[in-house]
Amino acid sequence: MILIRKHCIILFFLLSGIVFQGYPQSQPDQVITTLNNMTLDEKIGQLFMIAVYSNKDKEYEEKTKEIIKKYHIGGLIFFQGDPAKQLEMTRNFQKISKYPLLIGIDAEHGLGWRLQTAMEFPQMLINGAVTNDSLIYRLGQTIARHCNEMGIHVNFAPIADINDNPKNPIIGMRSFGENPENVYKKTSMYIAGSLSNNVLPVAKHFPGHGNTNTDSHLTLPVISHNLEHLDSIELYPFKRLIQDSLPAIMVAHLNVKALDSSSLPATLSPHIVNHWLRGQLGFDGLCFTDAMNMKGVTTGREKGEAEVQALMAGNDILLFPENLEHAIRQIKKAIRNGLLSEQDIHAKCQKILRIKQQYIPSTNLKNEQLWSRVNRPEDFALKQELYKNAITLIKNNGELVPLKHLDTLKIASVNFGSEKLNTFQTTLGKYAKVSHFTTPKNLSEDAIQKLIKKLSSYHCVIIYNNAASNKISRQYGYTPALKQFITLLKNKKIILCHPGIPYGLQQYTHLPIDAILISYEDHLYARQYAAQAVFGGIPVSGKLPVSISPEFPEGTGITTPKIRLGYELPEMCGIPSASLSAIDSICENAIRIKSTPGCQVLVAKDDYIIYNKAFGYHTYEKQKATHPDNIYDIASVTKITATLPIIMKLYEQKKIELDSSAHLYYPALAQTNKEGITLKEILTHNAGLKSFFPVFSEPINMKELPEHLFSKVPTKYNTLKLKDHLFANPNYQFKDSTLSHTSRPGYRLFTPGLYMFNGYQDTVLAKIIHSDVSPKKEYAYSDLGFIFLQKIAETQTGSSLDVLAKKYFFEKLGTTHTDFLAYKRLPQELIVPSCVDNLYRKSEIKGYVHDPTAAILGGIAGHAGLFSTAEDLAKIMTLYLNNGSYGGEQLLDSATIQLFTQKNHCFPNNRRALGFDKPELDEKKIGPTCKEAPACSFGHTGFTGTLVWADPENRLLYIFLSNRTYPNEFNTKLSEENIRTEIQSVLYQALKTKNNSAN
Repeated sequence: MILIRKHCIILFFLLSGIVFQGYPQSQPDQVITTLNNMTLDEKIGQLFMIAVYSNKDKEYEEKTKEIIKKYHIGGLIFFQGDPAKQLEMTRNFQKISKYPLLIGIDAEHGLGWRLQTAMEFPQMLINGAVTNDSLIYRLGQTIARHCNEMGIHVNFAPIADINDNPKNPIIGMRSFGENPENVYKKTSMYIAGSLSNNVLPVAKHFPGHGNTNTDSHLTLPVISHNLEHLDSIELYPFKRLIQDSLPAIMVAHLNVKALDSSSLPATLSPHIVNHWLRGQLGFDGLCFTDAMNMKGVTTGREKGEAEVQALMAGNDILLFPENLEHAIRQIKKAIRNGLLSEQDIHAKCQKILRIKQQYIPSTNLKNEQLWSRVNRPEDFALKQELYKNAITLIKNNGELVPLKHLDTLKIASVNFGSEKLNTFQTTLGKYAKVSHFTTPKNLSEDAIQKLIKKLSSYHCVIIYNNAASNKISRQYGYTPALKQFITLLKNKKIILCHPGIPYGLQQYTHLPIDAILISYEDHLYARQYAAQAVFGGIPVSGKLPVSISPEFPEGTGITTPKIRLGYELPEMCGIPSASLSAIDSICENAIRIKSTPGCQVLVAKDDYIIYNKAFGYHTYEKQKATHPDNIYDIASVTKITATLPIIMKLYEQKKIELDSSAHLYYPALAQTNKEGITLKEILTHNAGLKSFFPVFSEPINMKELPEHLFSKVPTKYNTLKLKDHLFANPNYQFKDSTLSHTSRPGYRLFTPGLYMFNGYQDTVLAKIIHSDVSPKKEYAYSDLGFIFLQKIAETQTGSSLDVLAKKYFFEKLGTTHTDFLAYKRLPQELIVPSCVDNLYRKSEIKGYVHDPTAAILGGIAGHAGLFSTAEDLAKIMTLYLNNGSYGGEQLLDSATIQLFTQKNHCFPNNRRALGFDKPELDEKKIGPTCKEAPACSFGHTGFTGTLVWADPENRLLYIFLSNRTYPNEFNTKLSEENIRTEIQSVLYQALKTKNNSAN
């Protein structure tokens, strides 16, 4: 992008109406007036920006004030400290200074590089891998906004150096890369972003510090390339930026022989600054020196001598003088001796005052909520966007990444170089079952062999190179043990994730690795996005900013698609986090009024999970807090997450027809009152079936009860209060050959507190088969129909429902914490109890299905029995949102999804789709959703207090999980208070906020 031309910049500031402190816009001659009233000492003082630290004591601050006043200092460059203290010092220093101070800082990749608790974005080499340059504009813009909040006017950034020397000890990660055009484009965007918020950007380090082997802080680096090379490489970004009216530049302490054979540092060379920079390249902006205390410029010179030479060379502002007093004394001496003229000083001072007029606003600096102002949610979102977009895939044999066909893979991860599990590994675990291993970097041969033996049964090994380093002094973290380990791994798919500078891969790229992923830094966000990239949670688009080898040159980068759910901040999908804060309030209130002990809300937008929070506790005793990984009994949500997808699969395989009678596929229904019921009627709950079968109360021996089992008021026998106006007799007896509270011969434990006669399950199923059917066949919600659908699926395939769900969906989707019979198949510590059944089971129910009929049927039923997590349910629902595609596989046809999720056309007064619930469009009726949910949306609710809902129109997914049935299933506050639908309404209000912002 071409920078704003100088006249456009001036026009921008005029139109913006900004008034600058000390130099009102209405007085265009104010600079000249001020300059003419200044003494020579004051003018000289304006040429200096001295170093200041905000982590010092009050005595240091007072001494600094004296220096500012005594020497009439023109500006300050801040280094280490914290934002609040720096802001306070800035305010104090500005008050005592006769002329406004120009405040600067090295905020190359954010104020956090210098200031604790301030925002620090990815380093520039990471941003150099980003192909979306608009993000770099936003980076410059955001850092400039942070500077505004801090009263900072100058950002000594961006670095326009070309990183074409792997041995460079000082530039490395600070450069955008080795491609001059890429460096130019990104510095240009950064500069434009900075100017948009009126902060002066300073491109550095002219004429190019990238191709050096030494650090100019310690010695004078030598650039030996010829002029042709310099012109096409090192000078290229600076030339283009100058053509675009670059406002400021920093000159480096470099011995550039092709530009000046005298071996003078560029900072002190008139031939480089005046002849080349200003003359040949036409730069007419403000010229800063690099820090004048660096050995590259001070070695062999008397104190103050370098500052004089720098001014003579053509620089305007002297940064960080080694000795201020000596420097000023030498400048005065140079004026007396004719080496410098007062007119030189006058001209430089005038240029500085013009810059101050343009970039110092007359705004008041505020301490209130400073941290929040320089750490906004959108700032964190930008930071994540940069890490996400930088992920680079340079090798991908057989298109291994993103991983597909999870049901065929046994995966292990190895955190090489650390003995602790890291977030890269835990994020991998969100996508599939992954066994995690850790190991130190200094492994003996015996330890390597032991590790390889542990990995022998795995198909795919994902290695995270935690030994990586971005320092050449550490050989970029090269570890012979890692090389040996990879070499000895045989017959496995190997993915290597390198969290460091690409140079660190030079010793590994020739090894038998199938895929190499570069995340550039061992940062939390980089780890998370690298792991997401492995499974396709994000698309990969990064390009190498530097070359590794001839096989992997700069610009290498394989793009991969997004094929699974990812994880992002709401702002990354255009939704302000604050707009979702009402969800927290609603959930906290739901717990406060005891509508549920705990709950969880997950929201996904555009296939990214943007909100996933747990609230409350497992029980009202508050002994165990809920967690996003908790497993819930999802009750009737089982219908659309286990049974329905199997029915859809059978429909695609032409093993069933929706308009055919169910008895054709489940012969047990033949010659019963259900013989003529069609699958479509069952799926829409329009078959006239009873809603449920009372499996626990039906076997009670009512003849032995002295009174009724239930009563509205307490009686001598009905002492167990279930809810207001409902009391039960807990001392009932079951009929023989049904259920028992004690162990008996011929009985087996099937749920806590209850034993079942071996033949009673068949008895119950027979009673369900022969249960009454309403002759009207009106819409009436029924569990029984989905029990029949389960039997149809099992009859047609010869496999049980749980096996079918795993085979066709769960194992392919990577839903590792979704299953029936949770008490023996899933991690017990993650399971949330569903109730305390004081009437029938007389115990707490945890891991066993809450639904009585599902319990009688063995815990695996078509209408209930499934346990799951919010994230697993999100995968299943995303399969529907993506028209049957997930993980790079088409698990269901898009036409099937469309057919089953649309409102049925057979029963006008029935809102249902085929298996799915739909919004209630009749305002007189109560529906499962908020009024804002569009007609195309679909989902289901569950008795235990669950809801899953997908909105294809807005690409929105909403999941609510709770155990509102704990301890008592008669607690209906969750529905009475419209908790679930109120939360859903918040989501649509948030979408409106997004759309309004876009407009």
